[in-house]
Parts: sequence; C-alpha cells; structure tokens
Amino acid sequence: MGGRVITSKAANFLVEDAALRDRAVGPVFELLDISLKPVELVLAGFRRQYGGLWVGGRVELSETAVSLTPNVLNRAFHQQLSSIEVPLDLLRSVEVLPGFVTKIIALGTPTHVVKLRCYGAPTLADQICAQRA
Repeated sequence: MGGRVITSKAANFLVEDAALRDRAVGPVFELLDISLKPVELVLAGFRRQYGGLWVGGRVELSETAVSLTPNVLNRAFHQQLSSIEVPLDLLRSVEVLPGFVTKIIALGTPTHVVKLRCYGAPTLADQICAQRA
C-alpha cells in the first residue's frame, strides 16, 4: 500500500470464495471427534445468504488505497486467502449499508463491489470519501 496510513482498524470483509483449509481444520475436528460435515453445511448456508463468508482482519486507509488484510487465524483456516487492495482512483462509489450490530461499507469499482464491516463504518466511509477528493 502506498502513502501514509490515515487509519487502521479491525474489520470483517466479505470473501466470495472463502473455503476452509482441510489440513488445518480436519485434525482439530478429528481430535475432538466432531464431524466436519455440519460445519461445511453451515458455511454453505452463509455463502448462499451473504454471497460469501465474512473474514476477520484489518482495514487500512492510506493516501492512495483501501487495504483489507485477513488476520492470522483466518489465513490459517482458509484456503488461498489473501489481502485485497483497492486503489482510491478506482473507486466509483462508497456506500454505507445497514447491518446487524455494525454497518457495512460497499466500495464500488468498475468490476466489483468490495464489502467490509466495522465499528464506526460511517466515519470510515467519510474518511475514504475525503481522501478520494
């Protein structure tokens, strides 16, 4: 990410193709003698409902981009989970959506909508808009 970091905070972001890493999760479930199948069914339900899985991590706003980075636990338990960086000059819209407990920020680009949720979402959305200007 380029430029000075303006703000950084804990956040969740929506990952369309998030999937559990069997090598990381399987042994734990085997040790506890728990079937992984119910967990997979619940995760499939979340994917259908939300269009993916909400992944915990951090959001950083810099002078040039919004970056979303999964935390260590999520990187360990999900397959091929990487950071997302959205350059501010690619943003076409910044919208605050309703959410349960925390509001959702939808960052519109020419090809995707990146969604994140955090406490203080309206303030962060205002900061993103101010930085784009």
